[in-house]
Amino acid sequence: MSSLQHRILKMGLNLSSTLFPTKDINLTLLRETTELISLVALLPWGVKSSKFKIGELEAEVIKPVHTSEKKRALLYLHGGGFAIGSNQTHRHMVGKIVKDTDTEALLINYRKIPNHPCPAPIEDAYEGYQFLLKEGYQEEEIIVAGDSAGGGLVCTLFFWLKEKGEKLPKAGICLSPWLDLMHTGDTVEDNKYTDPFVKIDEMKRWAKVYADKKPLDDPFVSPLYGDFTGFPPMLVQTSKNEVLHDDSVRLKKVLEQQKIDVTYQEWEDLIHWWQLFWRFIPESDEALTKVSAYINQQFKES
Repeated sequence: MSSLQHRILKMGLNLSSTLFPTKDINLTLLRETTELISLVALLPWGVKSSKFKIGELEAEVIKPVHTSEKKRALLYLHGGGFAIGSNQTHRHMVGKIVKDTDTEALLINYRKIPNHPCPAPIEDAYEGYQFLLKEGYQEEEIIVAGDSAGGGLVCTLFFWLKEKGEKLPKAGICLSPWLDLMHTGDTVEDNKYTDPFVKIDEMKRWAKVYADKKPLDDPFVSPLYGDFTGFPPMLVQTSKNEVLHDDSVRLKKVLEQQKIDVTYQEWEDLIHWWQLFWRFIPESDEALTKVSAYINQQFKES
């Protein structure tokens, strides 16, 4: 059973979800509500941030207050179904990772649907990666991480780099990734009433908008159907309670089949996006602590 704090959060989310219909959600209202709630989630002590633009792309760097001689960077790709979420919604979570790993993190506010379908977010993730290289980081000094849609974007960015013949980063981290936009996993139906953050009918609509003219099983839309050969070590986190749980299970399987070093971490009875609530939920703090330990271990092996 999950913690009392998690059960309280889940109850609150179930109640608040009644504000939004299961279909044809007002995307503007959902975005603004999410952004408004995230304003109370402040950066932890010991880190600082600066906001700027990479071309037209909104970006933010979060780094330790006390500069370090360590050369290590994290490119973070936020989740939100390619429709919602931003640097603002995830900066507090990334700030904790930065504090615990002595790493400089770059967040990018990639373009979103409905105006910017695939491959716009992948192109923006690539721009973020190129920015870090231009800043003097080597590929082996960079880890790319993301949650939900951002977790899928980690994989499609790696496909993009492979297609261009460019070197991949040190490692990848996928937190409850959205990998199969065809939604063929059993947990899509099994967990659709127990995971209040994911309204599956709306996710299916967003998937079609994101795919645009591409088929839903195109690897740049649904990375689960891609070629993972040559991938760096990967960390995958998931909860059995999530609608997207089977995406992570199948990612683990395909990575193992391709002989990729995969670290798989699984929890019980937690909602999608639970990692965001690390100040309130002990399981969230535990998950981010494991992410930080993984990052530290990967860079230690460099």
